[in-house]
Amino acid sequence: MVWPAATAPSAVLNVPVAARVISFVQPTPVGLVPIGIVYQPGNAVSEAEANDMERMLTGGFTLGRATLRTRRVAVSNLGQLASTKVAFITTGLRAHQDEVAAVASAQSILTITADAGCVVAGRCIVGITGASKTQIIVNKAAAHRSRIRFGSAFLMLVKEV
Repeated sequence: MVWPAATAPSAVLNVPVAARVISFVQPTPVGLVPIGIVYQPGNAVSEAEANDMERMLTGGFTLGRATLRTRRVAVSNLGQLASTKVAFITTGLRAHQDEVAAVASAQSILTITADAGCVVAGRCIVGITGASKTQIIVNKAAAHRSRIRFGSAFLMLVKEV
């Protein structure tokens, strides 16, 4: 996957890798895949990260037979995640991770973040970390609670906790 210079990977969440992770969900997503970018209004870091994620996927992004479309969801209004299949969780939301996890589990939403602590704590399903060397962490229990399954080839490439 080649990204134009204007959409180079995010300094926080590696959005191109996050997009590829979605393609390993079983069954493979097809058609429109709505993605909620969960952020905290008024939190400059969270807002900047949400801006970066939106910019990366502006106008949608096609991956195989799926088209990814994003929209922002304020952490204070998680009900807006109802029609999403994936949620990118910005960093700096530790105080709200339990709420996000509860909504994601109830609605079978794949959560992806750069906050490894969220994944280790079982509140997020996938964590993508590292600037020079990307590492993907998957929390098996969180995935099970949200009824998210990944292909075996993907699971051989990641660290499971």
